[in-house]
Amino acid sequence: MTPNMTGLKSSTAAALLLCLAGCVQPQTGAIQQPPGAPSLTAVPLASLPGWSDDNIAAALTTFVRSCKTIQVMPADQSLGGSDNPYAQQTAGQAGLWQNACNGAEAAPPNDDAAARAFFTAHFTAYQIGDNALITGYFEPQYLGSKNLKPGFGVPLYAKPADSALASLSRADIDHGALTRKTPVTAYLADPVDAFMLQIQGSGRIMLQNGTILRVGFDGQNGQPYVPIGHIMVAAGDLQPNDVSYQTISAWLKAHPDQATAIMEQNTRYVFFKPLGPLPDDEGAPGSLGVPVTAGRSLAVDKADIPLGTPVFLSTTDPISGNPLNRLTIAQDTGGGIHGASAADLFFGSGPDAEATAGRMQQQGKLFILLPRPTPTS
Repeated sequence: MTPNMTGLKSSTAAALLLCLAGCVQPQTGAIQQPPGAPSLTAVPLASLPGWSDDNIAAALTTFVRSCKTIQVMPADQSLGGSDNPYAQQTAGQAGLWQNACNGAEAAPPNDDAAARAFFTAHFTAYQIGDNALITGYFEPQYLGSKNLKPGFGVPLYAKPADSALASLSRADIDHGALTRKTPVTAYLADPVDAFMLQIQGSGRIMLQNGTILRVGFDGQNGQPYVPIGHIMVAAGDLQPNDVSYQTISAWLKAHPDQATAIMEQNTRYVFFKPLGPLPDDEGAPGSLGVPVTAGRSLAVDKADIPLGTPVFLSTTDPISGNPLNRLTIAQDTGGGIHGASAADLFFGSGPDAEATAGRMQQQGKLFILLPRPTPTS
């Protein structure tokens, strides 16, 4: 196919999508929800802050990855929304995504106009709730070993086959309750690094032979998740406006005599498994089973936002203070994310991702894009 023919095909598809978008009347106003459910207010996509400036084609690529997984699920498989009846009705089962996924796969890739037209044609945007806290997560990198050896003695356990062992508290596990009773995926040098890796949920272990072992979520012990940043602020260890991955980690490493007791107040323990080879520019698979994408994958409470849902976030960058307005896809969940007023943006791996994600504690707004009903003839 010649370059001119490729451009003609792309332009024709974009024009068709734009026509479709123009022919659909967007829903407006508030959706009636039962008491306790998050508020939903329909808004035009074009009015979302920064909508016209975002790279919507990148979001479409991430959405298509979700579709490839959703389309092989049973039509009645739940994707979430138990606490958000309207979202559950429109997006809470795999079969409800068929029309949108077909349209996404038909849209030309890397064409921002076509991507923008696709989302306009197939979705209605709703502001969910009022203000939201938007945090960040990333894949940390640590030196480690597959085997126990001097300098590397902190185990990252795989999930025990015995359910009784799998429900032990962090303190039990720290005091050796799993020793020689369940496989160890890798060993790290520092217990604080192992703790912080569990908070992030996946990571990269740099082995001494120069290779990298990718490790990911293998379940958790079912104990409550307790954010220790709140505990450290209450104790005067950290200032309320200076709680981040960096400050928590630094304080714990500087106070090893107190670190274990603080970390054990978060009784939830995360187990890890090796992920095998993955492209370097892809994150570990999230809760949807899709490798997460830096800057485009969002972790949510799926009781309020079904997995697979496009979510436009409007907030600020924690370092530059500049607006951060971006279309993302809900592909993951997290132990510290509760309700419709919280979301966690994946930033990737490496120093820049760590610097931004570790400090991301920003107020903002969330807008969920729910599929329009399938047209009937």
